[in-house]
Amino acid sequence: MRTSQSSLKNRAAYGGRLLDMNGNTYAMRKEVMSVIYQVLRKGYNIPRVEVRVVSTNTDAAAYAYLGMNIVHMNERYTGHKLFVQIVLHELVHAVFGVGEVVGCPLMHCSKFWDNKVSESDAWELFDRYYTKHKA
Repeated sequence: MRTSQSSLKNRAAYGGRLLDMNGNTYAMRKEVMSVIYQVLRKGYNIPRVEVRVVSTNTDAAAYAYLGMNIVHMNERYTGHKLFVQIVLHELVHAVFGVGEVVGCPLMHCSKFWDNKVSESDAWELFDRYYTKHKA
């Protein structure tokens, strides 16, 4: 991992802070990891993704560093009804380096909450990005 990636995975953005690792933080991180494991079980070959949990005062549900395999999840959104969709959205940013895609229900960042993409549609859209961007 490049030095810039090492420092980014441990630096919070959007006004938040990384949570200290304890039982609660580990459980929240494990929720994100469970979606990543679903991705792998479905046969998608993605690189290791660094996952951190950030404080509720972070001004985003989650965020990723484009193409750098780093995802930070806001603790407030673990267990959210759109949780899987949020994680898949961030994986498209982190793994494939895709930014906002206007008109895409999964990747139109500024309209994500309005789109309310279903979990099955999110998986279908993830598959499309994977097919287009896989190495």
